[in-house]
Amino acid sequence: MHHSLRYRAHIDGLRAVAVLGVVLYHFGASWLPGGFVGVDVFFVISGFLISKSIYGDVAAGRFSLLGFYERRIRRIAPAFLVVTALTAAFAALILLPYEMMIFGRSVLWSVFAAGNIFFFQRTDYFGPAAQEMPLLHYWSLGVEEQFYFLFPALVLAGARFGRRAIAWSVPVLLLASLAASQFMVMRDPAAAYFLLPFRAFEMLIGSWLALPGIRFPQSPGVRFTAVAGGCALILGGMVGLSSASPFPGLLALIPCLGAALVIWGGEGEASLPTRLLGCRPMVFFGAISYSLYLVHWPLVSLGKEWLGPVAPLPFLVGGVALSVALGFLSWRFVEQPVRFNRRVFTPKVVVGATVAGTLALAAFAQTTITTRGLPQWLDPEVRRLAGYSFYNGDPVFRQGVCFTPFFQAELAIRPECLPTTHPSVLVWGNSHIAHFITAIIEAGEARGYAVGQITGAACPPVLEAEGSRLPYCAAMNAFARDWVRANKPDILVLGGVGAPTPELDQAIEGFAREGIRVVVVGPVPMYRDKVPKLLARRQIAGNGDTGAGDDLLPSAQRHDEKLRAHFASMPDVTYISVFDAACGGTNCPLMVDGVPLQHDSSHFTLAGARFFGRPVSALIFGRPAQ
Repeated sequence: MHHSLRYRAHIDGLRAVAVLGVVLYHFGASWLPGGFVGVDVFFVISGFLISKSIYGDVAAGRFSLLGFYERRIRRIAPAFLVVTALTAAFAALILLPYEMMIFGRSVLWSVFAAGNIFFFQRTDYFGPAAQEMPLLHYWSLGVEEQFYFLFPALVLAGARFGRRAIAWSVPVLLLASLAASQFMVMRDPAAAYFLLPFRAFEMLIGSWLALPGIRFPQSPGVRFTAVAGGCALILGGMVGLSSASPFPGLLALIPCLGAALVIWGGEGEASLPTRLLGCRPMVFFGAISYSLYLVHWPLVSLGKEWLGPVAPLPFLVGGVALSVALGFLSWRFVEQPVRFNRRVFTPKVVVGATVAGTLALAAFAQTTITTRGLPQWLDPEVRRLAGYSFYNGDPVFRQGVCFTPFFQAELAIRPECLPTTHPSVLVWGNSHIAHFITAIIEAGEARGYAVGQITGAACPPVLEAEGSRLPYCAAMNAFARDWVRANKPDILVLGGVGAPTPELDQAIEGFAREGIRVVVVGPVPMYRDKVPKLLARRQIAGNGDTGAGDDLLPSAQRHDEKLRAHFASMPDVTYISVFDAACGGTNCPLMVDGVPLQHDSSHFTLAGARFFGRPVSALIFGRPAQ
C-alpha cells in the first residue's frame, strides 16, 4: 500500500509564490516581468514530492505503476477535464473560426498529454499569438506528465542495480538536460522552452533533492539563510528576468535553485521564513494553486478576445480576483471530493470517468478541426471575412524559397532568389519588405530589371538585431553584405529597418559610394489585432466601416516619421513612406473591394501586396514602365 508523505506547509507557501507570480505576470503586471518562472518553481516542487514518494515505495517494495498512475489521474484529471470543457464552451461562443480550429487542435493534443509538442509546433512567425490560444499554459502539464511516464521506469530499472545507480543516474541526467537546454536556447529557443529533454533538469533538481541520503541542515542559521536566500532568488528572477531573456538554459537555475534552497532549508524545525511561507493566506493560495493555474490563462485569453482593449489596471485586478474565485471553486468542488472521497470516487470510477471525459473532449476537438472552427453559427459575410485569417503566405513571401521562416537553422536562398543580370534590384530585410516582393518583381520585369530577394522573418537588414536568438539572422545579413559588395545591384531595397544607428548609416553610405542606389522602405500599417478579425467583429456589431480608425497602432506612424526625418539628411538614400505612397498620408483602409489587405496585424494578403506594393514599387524605380 502507498503511504502519503508528511504535509509540508512551507511547500504550499512556495506553491503560492509560484502561482501568484505566473498569474500576475499573465494578467499584465509589468513590475513582474519574469513572473513566468513560477512554472519552473512548480517543476522543482513536483520533482521533489513525487520522487520522494516513488523512492520510498520502491525501497519498501510496495511501488505499483498502476497505483502511481491512478494517483496521478486522481490528482490531475478532474480539474483538468472540467476546466477544459468549460473553456471549450466559452471559446465556441467567443472565438472566430480560425482561432477555434487552432483551439480544437490544442485540445486534442493536450488531452493526450502532448500539449507542449503542439505549442512548440505553433511557434511560427505568422502563427497565432499567445493570446489566441486559451490552452497555451497546458504546455507545462504536458512536460510534467511526459516526465512521469518515464521517471518511475528509470527508478525501477535503477533499483535493480542498487541505490548507487539511482544516486548517480539522477545528477547525470540533470546535467545532461541542463547542458542540452543551454545549447538549444541559442539554437532553437522554442524547442528549449517547450520540450521535455530541455526541461527535465528542473524536475530532476527536485528528484536529486529527494534522494535517500541527502542531508538536510540542522543549524537554525543555515535553515534561515537557505529559505530566505531561496525566496530572494525566486523573487529576483521574477523581477529581473523577462520574456526577452534566453530562457530556460542556465538562467532557469535562478528560480530552480531558489526553490531547491527553500525545500532544503525548510526541512526540520521551522524558521521565520518557513513560518511566513506556511501562514494561512499562503497555504490557501498553495492549496488552490493547481486549479488557479488551470483557470487563469483561459480568462486572460478569452477575456481579451471578448472585451477587446481594456485598461490594464482593472484587467489585472479583476482578472486575478476572478481567477482566485474560480480556482477556489474548482479546488473545493472538483479537486477535493475526487481526491479524498474514495468511497464514491473509487479507482474504477475515476479512471472510467477520465477515459470518458478524454474521449468526449477529443471528439469535440476533432469536430472542431473537421469543420474548420465550427463556423456554422456565424453570418456568411462574417465567415468570409474571418476566413482571411487562414494564412497562406507562400505566394506573398516566397516562404522557404527566398524567405527564411521563423527559427529555421538554414537560409532559404535558392539560385532563383538572386539576379544574375543587370540592371538588377536586391530586396533585403524582414517580412515587412518581403511581402512587397510580388509587386516589385512585376514592376521590375516591366522595366527590364532582374529582381532578387534575401529576406528572413524578424531579421532587420544590414545588421543583426541586437540580442536576436534567431539562428539565421547573422548568417543572412553576412551573406547579403558579401553578395551586394561582389555583385553591386543597381538598386538595393532595404525594409524592416529598426532605429537608425551609426553602424547602419555607415553601411548604407558604403553601398552608395559603390554606385548602388539605396532605397529604404518605411514601416507598414500595424493594427491592434488581425485585420480579418477586426472586420469580422465590426460586421458582427453591425459596423460596416472599413477604415483603420482607432484600431491602427500609432507606433508605426511615429516610426515612419522618425525614419523620414533621419534619412532626409542622407542625400544618397531614397526614403519611401508606405503611408504616403499608398494612403496619401492618412490612415490606410483595412479592405478594398471586399478583400482584407492584411491577414494578421501587419502582413499583407495578395490583395494587400498589390494595393500597397504597386505605388511603393513605382517609387523604388523612380520612373514609370516603358
